[in-house]
Amino acid sequence: MRKRVRWLALLLGAALLAAGCGGSGGGTGGGSSDDGPLYVVGTEAAYPPFEMINEQTQEFEGFDIELMRAIAEEAGFRVEFQNLAWDALVPALQAGQVDLIISAMTITDERAMNLQFSDPYFTAGQVILVRSDNDDIQGPQDLPGRVVGVQANTTGQYAVEKIEGVREDDILRFESTPDAFNALLTGTVEAVVADLPVVAEFIKNNPQAGVKQVGSNFTVEYYGIAMRHGEPDLLQAVNRGLAAVKAGGRYDEIYNKYFGE
Repeated sequence: MRKRVRWLALLLGAALLAAGCGGSGGGTGGGSSDDGPLYVVGTEAAYPPFEMINEQTQEFEGFDIELMRAIAEEAGFRVEFQNLAWDALVPALQAGQVDLIISAMTITDERAMNLQFSDPYFTAGQVILVRSDNDDIQGPQDLPGRVVGVQANTTGQYAVEKIEGVREDDILRFESTPDAFNALLTGTVEAVVADLPVVAEFIKNNPQAGVKQVGSNFTVEYYGIAMRHGEPDLLQAVNRGLAAVKAGGRYDEIYNKYFGE
């Protein structure tokens, strides 16, 4: 993403954090070709390096944003992005407020009951983030008895809930992943479980935060672009565009921009 938004605002407090990440308001931003139908794409633009708001230009940026624009160009439609809170994305799709969701959303059987997903476009997994002086937590087996922060209604939350011995009361659910990271910095939680690329981005952009990742990802997940059931033409167009982006090398270009070779 442009010069990637830096999360040092976290160190200044939750209020600055929310402002730095662009919040969860209803901002929009266009992209893709000038021809074809227009689809509104919902995203939670507080999730670097996948989706975020550029602090200088107030434009949408990130891996998901660039990929969605590339898919639209290949498939012959236009996109306009709408910034929504994570928990508002699916209701907005079902209500017709948005037509698509791209927001580092993992394909799950439960979600697939209410949503139709594109072919997978990214492989990720959950990892644990702790403070640098914490040597007691080395993996998920060490989370029972610890207070763990997660973003509510995400696969990070679901992964922690499945760990044997972790009590419900020890899982603190936050509206956003940056909120969970901030809770770790302030000592409200002892660990945060979140997607590997997002944890890696936070560590990279905040070397003075005093945090570290422990172990490797302990889940394997696949992101997909979500839409309503009963729209086969849109699904076919998105999958066709995704396949063309991959075949033409643009996917690799976007991937390397955000994640390296």
